[in-house]
Amino acid sequence: MTAMRRDLAMNAFAKLSLSPMNIRLAQYWLSLWDSDRLPFRAQLSPARMKDLLPGIGIFEVRAGESSRCRLAGTAIQRALGREIAGADWRAYTPRHQHAERLERNSIIAKNAIGIGTRCNSTADGVSSTQELQLPFADQTEDGARLILFHLDWRPESILGGIASIEPVPIADRFDTVSLLPSQ
Repeated sequence: MTAMRRDLAMNAFAKLSLSPMNIRLAQYWLSLWDSDRLPFRAQLSPARMKDLLPGIGIFEVRAGESSRCRLAGTAIQRALGREIAGADWRAYTPRHQHAERLERNSIIAKNAIGIGTRCNSTADGVSSTQELQLPFADQTEDGARLILFHLDWRPESILGGIASIEPVPIADRFDTVSLLPSQ
């Protein structure tokens, strides 16, 4: 496997406008690196990121083929209106955005970080939510890679019920930063 560049991730996080929760996740993820080697999923400790768990997802991505949810926190479940562990993201994505969502997840699985922003209309005006996607070093026997996903939205305003906004469009804006050295 090609060596990653931890400094590229650090520089990207310093330049990007990450939300406070995503800053905490980025710092924790960076702390798990061993020199310029990505962390493995097993290194992630839920106890060290308790307040982030509702927005955490782990996805198994076969670049160019599929992206399947392995784990989804309660904020993700509430946003989608159901548990999605075991499901392919295409099941919750508008059909015309299937290819773009798969391409975005594939880029992350191929050793990049991704930051997505969604603009939402609320009774109080417009708000935004941010997602952060980070690769793990893990690779399955068939070549799938694991990625860490975090959504900074929390369902405090809908604690009495479940939101149902499916299918969920992809982020309005999505930026990626490669962790591979320039060729």
